[in-house]
Amino acid sequence: MKREEFIKIISPFVPEETADSIFDWVQKNPVNLNIKNNRKTKLGDFRAARNSMEPHRISVNGGINKYEFLITLIHEFAHLEVYNKHGRRAQAHGIEWKTAYQELMFPYVEKNIFPEPLHSVFVKHMINPKASSHGDLNMVRALAQYDKADISKGLYLEALELGAHFELNGKIFVKGEKRRTRFMCTEVASKRKFTVSALAEVREIK
Repeated sequence: MKREEFIKIISPFVPEETADSIFDWVQKNPVNLNIKNNRKTKLGDFRAARNSMEPHRISVNGGINKYEFLITLIHEFAHLEVYNKHGRRAQAHGIEWKTAYQELMFPYVEKNIFPEPLHSVFVKHMINPKASSHGDLNMVRALAQYDKADISKGLYLEALELGAHFELNGKIFVKGEKRRTRFMCTEVASKRKFTVSALAEVREIK
């Protein structure tokens, strides 16, 4: 694929000034890059080729904001770099991946691609990056500021009062006490208790 064609496709999903460097990286590291429709369960993934006749594959959720898309894309690029160097011997998000991810992200951090306050939060996140940006509550909050408005989305669980009723995945719960980054909640129908992320999107029932 020619540079102009690639940039035309990728530009709506990433910060404008990053498209050229992404193309250069893909040219040096051949990969089948797919932008998926707005899927709910996964930000992105990397799948190594099953044989030398097939390309490696990376997919990224096309429904996330441009900063989260870039972060997810570089996250998956790091997986490809680790695979090329170490095969399947390295841990999925071990020191090899963390190092590759930090090195790939450094130019974007240095160029201040991310606006404040996201930039400051991301710099802290990159000291010891987690397996997913969604594993860092500060990152989730910072990235959410750039999501497109969507009236179908609910509130974060942390915004509800203690004892509030809410719907999650078709079930009704009562919000309980907080335990670190999660809340102990009780399902109304079964009376069973579950821990739910503070940043789970829920619908309050009044």
